[in-house]
Amino acid sequence: MTMNKTSKASALLSAAYTFYETNAVAEDIKSQLEETAKFLIGVSRRSTEETFKLGEHLERAAELLPEGTLEKWAVERCGYTARHVRTQRAVFRNLDRYREILVELAVGPTVLGKLSAAEPEQIEQAIGFAEQNGKLRVQDVAAIMVGSKNEAAAGAQIDPYDVGGLEGLKAIIAIKVRDGIKSFIGHLEEIRAHVNEALPKKNIVKKTLSGKTHLVARLANEELKSLAQFVRPYPTAAHVISPTSIPVKTGWGAVSTMLYKMGSETTWPDKGELRTWLETEVVPILEWASSKSSAPTWPGAETSEAPSANVPLEVGSVGPIPAHVGDSADLVVTGIPSMEKRMESIAAAFGATATVEVPKSKGTLDVDVPSVADALAQPEKRPTRNDIVKQIKSEWSVAKQSATSPNAAV
Repeated sequence: MTMNKTSKASALLSAAYTFYETNAVAEDIKSQLEETAKFLIGVSRRSTEETFKLGEHLERAAELLPEGTLEKWAVERCGYTARHVRTQRAVFRNLDRYREILVELAVGPTVLGKLSAAEPEQIEQAIGFAEQNGKLRVQDVAAIMVGSKNEAAAGAQIDPYDVGGLEGLKAIIAIKVRDGIKSFIGHLEEIRAHVNEALPKKNIVKKTLSGKTHLVARLANEELKSLAQFVRPYPTAAHVISPTSIPVKTGWGAVSTMLYKMGSETTWPDKGELRTWLETEVVPILEWASSKSSAPTWPGAETSEAPSANVPLEVGSVGPIPAHVGDSADLVVTGIPSMEKRMESIAAAFGATATVEVPKSKGTLDVDVPSVADALAQPEKRPTRNDIVKQIKSEWSVAKQSATSPNAAV
């Protein structure tokens, strides 16, 4: 094996000597080319960064060599194929401005080669797809390139919405990710620009600032939902198809809540609290959401828990929790005592202590989401007036009985 490597190295050196003589390459240039050749030959299992360096070295070699002779030199001196040389140069020329993010995403050399033939918009789309899915494959790039020039018939255009199968679906999803994220981030930046313009002023006019931002905030919140939420049949009413909620105790849950709050002047804080709210909540959350960092720090680094915000829940509403309320960080009912408070008051009147265990809200994501078939298999049962009266009497009886015994658990 060693003998074969030695023989191959000798053959390459011999061919290189002939090449340098034929093309009258000067000694100082020849020494630089030999350094480049050592790197090119020494690259074995390439990483993303090494792939870019390989293309960069080939570009430098092309500048040193007589015009049009790079491929011949790389073939004869380094044992490369002409096609491999062209691909590596294309990776460097077409993808170098995206190098940092592609290295961070660890996109493989073969995928880079395929991506190097894409248009700038397709490259950005592929990067968005990789960020969303955690990886990028050759078939993913090929799907994204559907709709551009057909390689088999130059100039033919295919509408990506006419391409069937999983690859066609991936292509239009990638379009959604690319354009959707770009639009969403653009609207966040627009809101932040208006807020940053208002903050240095001695007097912030709430009506003026909200007038510039509330519609943009509504739109951005709907864009976030469109990008991040799923849909499902409502657990107790299969005919109601509703979106799931972004988990409320999370950073993106707080982003959605903040955008919802900004969507109407009536939900903005009073003038005395406005500046503090803008400086300590709005701007930091907007910066976190639009950050290009791979792991931005949540505002208030001393705690990893996203800040929560209270959104009033309409009492007596029937049916699924509205999407704008389901997305809030905490659901609260203002002006009405909670069940725990009421039970504690009843128990206190009898000199007892009541411990109340409250079941989880149906508005949380901890419940299993049923399929349509499962939901339809359980016909919706509407309680009669008698059923409701019986339930109220039963609950009151249990509460009264528990309150008469010290430390009763309800």
